[in-house]
Amino acid sequence: MFMFIEQALNGLQYSALLFLLSAGLTLIFGIMNVVNLAHGSFYMVGAFSAASAGRIT
Repeated sequence: MFMFIEQALNGLQYSALLFLLSAGLTLIFGIMNVVNLAHGSFYMVGAFSAASAGRIT
């Protein structure tokens, strides 16, 4: 039962992250009418930083 709760919370966290990413892209495209790919690069830098920090610790 504990593993189910843990996985449900992980799913909620991941869905919130994807929501923020997609909402940012939608707002930028809706306001500026330009596809801005900086969101994806910041997402990649964050993932790389987390992986590097995980390897160090």
